[in-house]
Amino acid sequence: MIVWILLLLVLAVIGGFAIALGMMSRRDFKKQNQVVPGVESPAPSSWAGSHTPEARLHRRLRDTVAAVHTAASATDAPLDTATARIAAEAVALDERLVAAAALPGSHRDAAVDRLEPLVASLEDTVAALVERISTPDGPVELTEQTLDDTDIALEALAQAREEIARIERDNR
Repeated sequence: MIVWILLLLVLAVIGGFAIALGMMSRRDFKKQNQVVPGVESPAPSSWAGSHTPEARLHRRLRDTVAAVHTAASATDAPLDTATARIAAEAVALDERLVAAAALPGSHRDAAVDRLEPLVASLEDTVAALVERISTPDGPVELTEQTLDDTDIALEALAQAREEIARIERDNR
């Protein structure tokens, strides 16, 4: 009888461990699918490993935001405003991407294709910002011109995104 009780106890502990591990894994998976850490993404979880164009663009947005966060944490430069604007633009693009991916197949490819240059533009903006604040010798002082250039690029990107949304609304 004691053997059965011990066996049940061991099985309960193993089962509890498996459930806890599964819950932690699911939480980590959801966090990995977020474009901006702490902000839920409307993207389906299948995009985490999918090779569709929209899934790859989603992951590029996530990686772009991660790059600017890494750069911001590696410097004393005041990047809070630029980082927030980049994150907001990435979330907006991600939402457009999810909406485009939900279209019927005949319209989906064109809608996703129109978003690729915007994702590339955001990547270029972040790359330029990171390049200006980083050198092989370590971080450099952030100039007002660098922040202005970043703001101009982000504003142009937001306007392009709005123009694409307007064109899509007009075509309905």
